[in-house]
Amino acid sequence: MCGFCSYFHFDTSDNSKFPELDLDTALQSIRHRGPDSCGKYLSPNSRCGLGHVRLSIIDINGGQQPLCNISGTIQSVVNGELYDFERIRSELQAKGHEFNTDSDSEIALHLYEEYGLSFVDHLRGEFALNIYDVKKDLFIAARDRFGIKPMYYTVFNDTLVAASEIKAFIPLGWRPEWDVDSIMNGGHVADARTCFKGVYKLPPAHYLVATSAGSIEVRPYWDADYPDKNVKELRTVDDMVKGVHDHLFEAIRHRMRADVPIGVYLSGGIDSSCIAGIASSIVREKNPDAKLRAFSISFVESDKYDESEIAERTAKFCNAEFDKLSLTEDDLLDSFEESVWYVEQPAYNLNFVGKFLLSRFVRDQGYKVVLTGEGSDEHFGGYDFFGGDYLREPDHASPDGFGTLSDEKRKARLELYDNQDEFKKNTENLFQGLETHDDCSARKMLNNVSIHTMMGKALAIKDEYFVDAAVSQFGLPNPALTIAKDISVNARAKINSTWHPLHTALYLENHTMLPNYLCNLLGDRSEMAHSIEARTPFLDHHLCEYVNNIPPSLKIKCEEDGALNEKWILKEAVKPYITDEMYKRTKHPYMAPSSEGRKPKIIALVNKLITKENLDKLGWVNTDKFLENRDLYLENGDFMLFKEMLVMMSYVVLSQRFNTVTWN
Repeated sequence: MCGFCSYFHFDTSDNSKFPELDLDTALQSIRHRGPDSCGKYLSPNSRCGLGHVRLSIIDINGGQQPLCNISGTIQSVVNGELYDFERIRSELQAKGHEFNTDSDSEIALHLYEEYGLSFVDHLRGEFALNIYDVKKDLFIAARDRFGIKPMYYTVFNDTLVAASEIKAFIPLGWRPEWDVDSIMNGGHVADARTCFKGVYKLPPAHYLVATSAGSIEVRPYWDADYPDKNVKELRTVDDMVKGVHDHLFEAIRHRMRADVPIGVYLSGGIDSSCIAGIASSIVREKNPDAKLRAFSISFVESDKYDESEIAERTAKFCNAEFDKLSLTEDDLLDSFEESVWYVEQPAYNLNFVGKFLLSRFVRDQGYKVVLTGEGSDEHFGGYDFFGGDYLREPDHASPDGFGTLSDEKRKARLELYDNQDEFKKNTENLFQGLETHDDCSARKMLNNVSIHTMMGKALAIKDEYFVDAAVSQFGLPNPALTIAKDISVNARAKINSTWHPLHTALYLENHTMLPNYLCNLLGDRSEMAHSIEARTPFLDHHLCEYVNNIPPSLKIKCEEDGALNEKWILKEAVKPYITDEMYKRTKHPYMAPSSEGRKPKIIALVNKLITKENLDKLGWVNTDKFLENRDLYLENGDFMLFKEMLVMMSYVVLSQRFNTVTWN
């Protein structure tokens, strides 16, 4: 685990020497990602520079980066963890490759040397990496299949730069400007853009190849796929339950490999609970007295949000040591500005600040690595809003009609979902108050599913908050259409012909909210702010490919009374490792408290950040209109207005910390 910053100059003259950029200062800006060591590589003519800060987890004493092959013709920096690396290394050694370290990261450059650009097919884990091929004068970047690890890139002064965090670009000479079209259309979640002009996320499951002549190609190397919705499943239900169990067990076992202690983030949900249960059973295989250590958040002011008691009961069931961090709403608000600086994107609630503070707490307990439950809901259909798209068509693939409803009952339940009557009463997140029925071109493009319409409304900033010049130049915001347009032609063809609507909804969630929000703002960026590596067993691509091929009605099972039982097959697969309470509990998303009243801390923060001067500095905001709604929020504490305040305060913080140019 680490952070990196790299650059690659393009040919613009006959000069054989290129300017050496300030990698040292760039690396210092992301030193929180890797406090244990720092290193860099510069090519002889300074065309390419690779910089690295390291959080040592495997081969603690010998795994410093950048890494290179014996001849020095392949140089690399890797952020993340590559699993099953010992087997891969042995196979490469049998083919004549000589290794310099015992680090998992070194297999990447040798796989490239052996297989060329197909090297990414052999990687398993969470990673973002850069490779410089000295002989071919090629710069290569690659990112893991689900976007667990971040990678940003941009081009300025005829130079390609790539880094784990955007702030690392500033010492290299980059000047931040707003991408107002991206801001209006939720590009930070909806597609590969960020809120900064010309700065892009390398999409998950893609690699980038840059040549000295200045060409840049971004290509996919993997994508999720789902079975034909009209082909009946021939496997038995019991066989598929066992398949989920075995694949998950293997994914967790791979992620237990480390040269430092491993903990687990434990909430009140089944995802982290079953990971804790399975991981505890693994650590006791060699030592019956061994104990896993579990970490949880307690929101002490609100029973509605506090899941720590349930988490503690789970820890006791697993015979794990339990630590909890008690937080108040004031604690979250006190760290809001600092957290935004680390995550570098707008926030819609305070969930990410809780994760930010939990990671600091875990670091202070002497831990570097934790297991987390991200990715389960996106593959097993865990969120309540998946119900509507599950019901949109019958499940013809389910063996013997397992878990399905009659067509009449299905359509009746679908109507309730589309009218939002079936949304859980305890759901207070991005999607609260968002209707699902919106007949627009965005839905027609994707077989009439509704999930991206809901996401689009959640991501949208009201039209009235933008100056006329922005609306005139970019049109009215439509994040849902942005999401639909960003889906590949191949995937859209399958969505409109062979995929069940639930699988389409899962696919869209996996290409938007998962990499760009859950794994980023709530994941890596909040965790690595305090040098914590989070490992995500549910995003093991072998497990995910298996789960993708399970019929929809085993993921969301219709019970005899018509209730939808989310993540049914996961519950069955992990039943021995969780409490009966957890097995029967319905999905409760992790949520931090929201300011619904006139509390002094939020009033002070809003008044500090939402000012005429700060909004005018952004340039794209209708200042008078937003200040009008600021005053309305301070008067009534409305939740939806609170969300709007958080989003705009995020942009103000980014404007101040990045010294972003005012949009004109």
